[in-house]
Amino acid sequence: MTDTPGPSQLFDQWRKQFEEGAQTWSRLITQTAAASPSPTPDPSAFWRPVLDQGVQTWAQLFAQTPASPELVTQWKQFLDQWIEAWSKVLGQAMGTEQFAKLMGQSLDQMLVTAAPAKKVVDQQIEQTLQALNLPSRSQLIGIAKQLVELEDRIDRLEDSITKLRRLAEREPK
Repeated sequence: MTDTPGPSQLFDQWRKQFEEGAQTWSRLITQTAAASPSPTPDPSAFWRPVLDQGVQTWAQLFAQTPASPELVTQWKQFLDQWIEAWSKVLGQAMGTEQFAKLMGQSLDQMLVTAAPAKKVVDQQIEQTLQALNLPSRSQLIGIAKQLVELEDRIDRLEDSITKLRRLAEREPK
């Protein structure tokens, strides 16, 4: 394959766009860490500027450069490098205390939001099971606990009977 100026120039522009995107993303992470996040952070706030910038750059590049086999090969190489680089960047970002804090807040919000819905669903399931004359989960758990307690009592009784037999066999008649 010959190296034509079009695809080579395109590859250089891809690399530049990636570097700019990584810098934008890093800036956003730093700004968010500096400013105290609101109780409900917008998850797209990190990605929207980076993705918008990327989409605009790609649209311009594809409008200016015709597709060729060499372009496709360089596109694949770029994507492989891009995935590897973002994997490293995201791995480092996810290892920070700020990321853990934001993830914890998001999970807490999700649980708080889902709790009322879960309660309603559980009540509806309970009512449906009663209407069908079927045991609920809590009833089955209660029965299972009773069975375990009965098994423990039987084991203790068997142990007591065994001890009493041994004592009875030792005593002279």
